[in-house]
Amino acid sequence: MTKGRAEKNTGNEGRQRIKKRLELGKMETGKRKILAVLLGVLLVCTMSGCRRDGGETETGIAKAADTSSHASVSTVTLTEGKYSEEKLDDTWDENQAVYLCLENDKITIEERTGLEKGDGAALKDKVEITKSTAVIKSAGTYVFSGTLKDGQIIVDVDKEETVRLVFNGVSLTCTSLAPVYLKGGNVIITLTEGTENTLEDGSVYEFEDEGAKEPKAAVFSKDDLTFNGTGTLHVIGNYCHGIQCKDDLKFISGTYIISAVNDGIVGKDSVSIRDGHFTIESGDDGIKASNTEDSDKGYVLIENGFFQIMADGDGIQAETLLRINGGDFEITTGDGGQNVKTVSDMHSPDARQGSKTGMLGDKGAEMEGRIPEGGMAPPEGDIPEGGMAPPEGDIPEGGMTPPEGDIPEGGMTPPKGDMPAHEDGESETVSTKGLKSYVELIIAGGEFNLDTQDDGIHSNQNVMVQGGSITVSTGDDGIHAEKTLIVDGGSIDIQKSYEGLEGFDIVIKDGDIKIEASDDGINAAGDSEAVTEEKKKDFMADEDQGASMTINGGIIYVNANGDGLDANGDIFIGGGEVTVHGPADGGNGTLDYAASCRITGGTLVAIGSIGMAQKPSEDSTQVSLVFQMDKAIQAGAVISLKDKEGNTLAETVTEKTAQWFAISSPNLSVGEEYIFCAGTAEKEVKPTQIVSQFSF
Repeated sequence: MTKGRAEKNTGNEGRQRIKKRLELGKMETGKRKILAVLLGVLLVCTMSGCRRDGGETETGIAKAADTSSHASVSTVTLTEGKYSEEKLDDTWDENQAVYLCLENDKITIEERTGLEKGDGAALKDKVEITKSTAVIKSAGTYVFSGTLKDGQIIVDVDKEETVRLVFNGVSLTCTSLAPVYLKGGNVIITLTEGTENTLEDGSVYEFEDEGAKEPKAAVFSKDDLTFNGTGTLHVIGNYCHGIQCKDDLKFISGTYIISAVNDGIVGKDSVSIRDGHFTIESGDDGIKASNTEDSDKGYVLIENGFFQIMADGDGIQAETLLRINGGDFEITTGDGGQNVKTVSDMHSPDARQGSKTGMLGDKGAEMEGRIPEGGMAPPEGDIPEGGMAPPEGDIPEGGMTPPEGDIPEGGMTPPKGDMPAHEDGESETVSTKGLKSYVELIIAGGEFNLDTQDDGIHSNQNVMVQGGSITVSTGDDGIHAEKTLIVDGGSIDIQKSYEGLEGFDIVIKDGDIKIEASDDGINAAGDSEAVTEEKKKDFMADEDQGASMTINGGIIYVNANGDGLDANGDIFIGGGEVTVHGPADGGNGTLDYAASCRITGGTLVAIGSIGMAQKPSEDSTQVSLVFQMDKAIQAGAVISLKDKEGNTLAETVTEKTAQWFAISSPNLSVGEEYIFCAGTAEKEVKPTQIVSQFSF
């Protein structure tokens, strides 16, 4: 056979920057330098040589206690039953294992007293060693330790057979291929307590067959791959990815420091993370599930852990479902939220003309027809009982988490066979979003600090926020859903954005939301394909009219330079506390809607310019007072509304120059007297109808 020689073409400047750093032997992960880490690992390996283990009990290596600030696997309850006991277990019997030592330029099997009495002796014959390459041909446990400058560990067994690789202080480099190449088998990699382990590939691969495209990661697996244990694993992917699995990829625990010229972690069918500490620097996506063919695969599920991700692509990306139940996330993508110029250009009228997908890149039209007509938008501004759950109570125990690599039938995924046809690979259009899914994105908990060049949180279909604390600084939208965006809890602080929240149908039921936006604060617009025929009859003027915004609860604060609340259809407010600081110029409005703005409950304080302002609709059932001043007041002025006894019913401080004000409250009544104060100006008013307007 002719060997094929390939050097990975990374295709963008970000990946080239990563590649350059790797060539220099450095990886910056915050203040951490990979060069120092590698030197430390080499020192440990040199001093310890081929260490036997990381602490023994009567049953072998002791299971380490979790010393991190996060819950250990034994206390995580959200996914009970979703991970097999075999994959959760990071212990083994020393008499059932083969011990292999990496020494400079060769691999040897360590002879151990007593092993002749166990199965480990028989397993020795199942390892084929050719100097610096070890090929494992049978199920069992294999313990590696030591340093090898240029070698390879290969597993080649049947898919159903389980192989456990124990890394007990390993430093392994392979200059011409993947240092860990898992051709077949259900593989568990266990990181021994207290150990540092390093795997690194070269920038040029030499394939056995000309035209071969894999492996293409420092750790590459064709079948299921699971990581557990409490040690540390450094992965340096000079060729392409850091860790890649063509099946289901699971992380139970451990510490991972990954640098790759392309993606950091890739699981084709799924990536499931129960806990762990992850530091990832990638030239493309940080964590990704890449299956585009099966609607019940291509998902990312994260239960807990700590994540520091610096990606020149997306931070975390899923093809079907991205669900996060907990964890701490520090994610930076592209050049971060400061790269506003490019985004502004993309939002120009010319750039958006004729586009039904807006900022979706090459994926906008691919998801057509993948959920029922009207998407997940609830009728009459409400969420169906049970939220976005599948019918008949078919959510698995622990919420919407898929069991053991599967998403329940009837869940939130489209029918089989309706996945978009796009390849896993490099794209000319680089996406730099923080959290992204092409179908569903659910945040049930966690702490998020997102600094992103593109959207902070994005789905080509639906987003649901049920909990957690989210902070976003972005060059584009804070949270963007092409179809339905639901906020039903949690804290959202969008400190910098083009538009704060955007979706075709937006429903806010609960939560603490604060938005700073250079354009619209909350914008219901976009996906014209989600407009029903009935809506189209009512809104023929604009292709994306028919969008809706429903606020039934929560505390919402918006400071926008464009429209404050903008719906290319209806705005409905039935509850919550809403404060909106709209534009100072007359080119936008604090309230902007195509059909109606109906208020039946809650509190609204809206402030802005006169030019394009729209008052609440006459079909509201709650009293609203609208004030228009002859002269604008300056930023910092106190705005208040009091009853005739002097009790304050509403109060805020202007963020910018303002001349128009709207106040609605359940405490207001037709025929009652009120005092409106704007800075030093004061006016006594008595509403005579549901929406009363006053000038002074």
